[in-house]
Amino acid sequence: MLQVGIVPRDVERSLRFYRDTLGLTYKGRRQALEGRFLHLFDCDGGTLKLLEPAEEGSGPKDVSPPGFYHEASGFRWVTMDVDDLDEMVSRCAGAPVQLPACEFLPGIRVAIIEDPDGNAIELVERH
Repeated sequence: MLQVGIVPRDVERSLRFYRDTLGLTYKGRRQALEGRFLHLFDCDGGTLKLLEPAEEGSGPKDVSPPGFYHEASGFRWVTMDVDDLDEMVSRCAGAPVQLPACEFLPGIRVAIIEDPDGNAIELVERH
């Protein structure tokens, strides 16, 4: 099982994005190291984790470089399969778009949007 951890600048904003906008199943909050908490989401057998800082103002000191996923090294995007790409892109209206919905290969449609911290989220619909 793959687990992906994200350190957001604003946990509440990211919770709303992943839970309310993308519709991921929220599995709850659990204690992590050094007084921090993890917010867990189910991703079809995998887990997406958002790290909450131990106290107000103790979040990340630096941010990943903005821009397209291929313009910097490190973990730059997460891929999620969706049933209805157009509906999901519509739900993400207002989020920055790196790649509008398009047919990538026969039977595979793709769009890439950004979460509140600029992480690329690749949405894939397979026919």
